[in-house]
Amino acid sequence: MSDSAMKFANSEIRTALTECNPLPTPVSDWLVEIGSDSADDPAVWIWAVLPDENTDIDTRIQIRDRVLQFIRERSEFPVSVYVSFKTPAEAEEIG
Repeated sequence: MSDSAMKFANSEIRTALTECNPLPTPVSDWLVEIGSDSADDPAVWIWAVLPDENTDIDTRIQIRDRVLQFIRERSEFPVSVYVSFKTPAEAEEIG
């Protein structure tokens, strides 16, 4: 897959994630990467940028579960989805 196609897909996923409601707490941004996982299967890595780094584990689990469901419902083919969390400062380091 070319870099431009990957960026477009990432942008599409990020835009779609803004419609992923209801979430138990606001997500200030989404970081998305697509590619192949260690088993060479299609995968998407999603980082939810949470404004409050002290968001409790139950809230994070609810966000993760909602994102997993949201992506799987909209995927045209089976894809592994990995959801993690970052603070705004950590997201800035990635650029």
